[in-house]
Amino acid sequence: MDAHVGTIASAALGAAVMYVVLRRSAKPTLPHGITVYYHSACKAFTGRADAIVRMLEQAGCEYSVKAPSDAPASYTSDEACFAVPIVAFPNGIVMSQSIAIAQQLGKALGLYPATVAGEARAIQVALNVGDLLSEGGKKLKEDKPRLTKWLSVFEGTLRASGSGFMVGPSLTFADFACYSILKLMLTLTREPGAYPLTVQFVRTMDDLPAMRAFNATGVPLLPASMMP
Repeated sequence: MDAHVGTIASAALGAAVMYVVLRRSAKPTLPHGITVYYHSACKAFTGRADAIVRMLEQAGCEYSVKAPSDAPASYTSDEACFAVPIVAFPNGIVMSQSIAIAQQLGKALGLYPATVAGEARAIQVALNVGDLLSEGGKKLKEDKPRLTKWLSVFEGTLRASGSGFMVGPSLTFADFACYSILKLMLTLTREPGAYPLTVQFVRTMDDLPAMRAFNATGVPLLPASMMP
């Protein structure tokens, strides 16, 4: 009886492991029809919607971007959305807060860490970027010690990862969160060579066909008032 129970338990464990492997390796079904609401419909600058639209471009997901005035009033009254970016998913989910959106998109688009530790680090990295966007390029340009400290943090993140990506062995939402702001920061430092991993990271992202095409549009990350 014990042997029989052990056989059943082993089979169940094997099936569970296979299920996890298949879920991680399966190509996600893209949530086509997403609507992103952001300032100027991302035509003048991408700001806090940058990672969102870049992830959608990378995944080849069909989406549209609209101005904040196009968002239904119910998104504020019923969906707890205070400010853009706001994203409306085709399954009816509506949400704001750029980092939370990036996390959910990461899961939906197959751009999410495979481990709990990776998830924690990716969230931390993305929140760091949220702080940077609040400061803007002008403040970073004027405060060189702060710029150096921030660049050192991202350089250290890449060193700890050891893969060329911010977290784990492949692209995640953390990479798209970091890409544009790090590209800007490297233009502000007098010593970009002091951050070789960050320089290579930006080059790797630049070389992605979807990023190359998006960059060709010339839409900046920040509005002119925040650019250095």
